[in-house]
Amino acid sequence: MYSGESGMLKSAEATYKSKGSANIGWQAGLTGRIDLAVIYIEPEILYTSFKDEYLTLQNQEFSITKNRVDIPINVGMNFSFLRLHAGPVFTYYLDDKNTLKDIVNAKQDNFNLGAQIGLGVQLDQLYLNARYEMSITKTGSAFEDAISNTTYNTENRPHLLNVSLTYYFN
Repeated sequence: MYSGESGMLKSAEATYKSKGSANIGWQAGLTGRIDLAVIYIEPEILYTSFKDEYLTLQNQEFSITKNRVDIPINVGMNFSFLRLHAGPVFTYYLDDKNTLKDIVNAKQDNFNLGAQIGLGVQLDQLYLNARYEMSITKTGSAFEDAISNTTYNTENRPHLLNVSLTYYFN
């Protein structure tokens, strides 16, 4: 999974923009598929982890690792062995792991709504899938550096490219 995060780091003194630098994360979970006449519905529950990188006012680099539960519900169509799908993604953020030392009063948004579109190749019970996920709502974190007494707020609109390999049990 590639995170092309469009993030913002805000403090009382200034606002900084930060873009994800080819960060790779991972996800694991369960999927099901309901085949209807022409389309299928594919609900999933996934544990996802990826990181964002920032720079403080004092030029100190730090990262925030996002751990979350994603529930995408895709609707798709089969074209021979190709599958095209799209749908909403409901996200619950579990916790942020911050590498900046001396953090106090950390807070984060818990919910996010996104959307994704994807294309996959199905060969018997094996499925290779690539999907692009974009955020519809912003998520953020707030924390205070106890040494400098600076409060930082992050605003993110995650954009992820997910590549997955799935095995369907009969």
